[in-house]
Amino acid sequence: MPRHEQFVVIDRPVADVFAYMDDVSREREWQPHLREAEQMPAGPTRVGTRRRYVSEFLGRRVENTYVVRTYEPERHIVLESTPDSAVRATTEVRWASEDGGTRVTMSMEGRPSGALRFLPGAMLEAAFASEVSATLRRLRDVLEGAR
Repeated sequence: MPRHEQFVVIDRPVADVFAYMDDVSREREWQPHLREAEQMPAGPTRVGTRRRYVSEFLGRRVENTYVVRTYEPERHIVLESTPDSAVRATTEVRWASEDGGTRVTMSMEGRPSGALRFLPGAMLEAAFASEVSATLRRLRDVLEGAR
């Protein structure tokens, strides 16, 4: 199963970065290919919360639902896609203080299902790497530019 991990250091406190990233209504601002996002139930995130996303992946519209499996505010979250999702994936994000800012480490691991399952592994790995890189770069740009 392809896995990719990257990090970025953002010149903002952990509490600010975490609060921004934890707000599902703002995810389209920092996730380049995301078209829709909603959390069920609405309200604070906790283990068991579901998040539904519609995005563009390799030029295709894909819909995925994730369940929060681990939730440690300002430290760690793990989201795992449900079996009916277009891509079987696990996303993990960690936040840590670093040099007065926040180190955000994001990893994605997954495999496509349905029609996407015929994609070569190398193509999927490259897509994950590109997605994580673009997401972290945009996150940093948005948060540092919003000061």
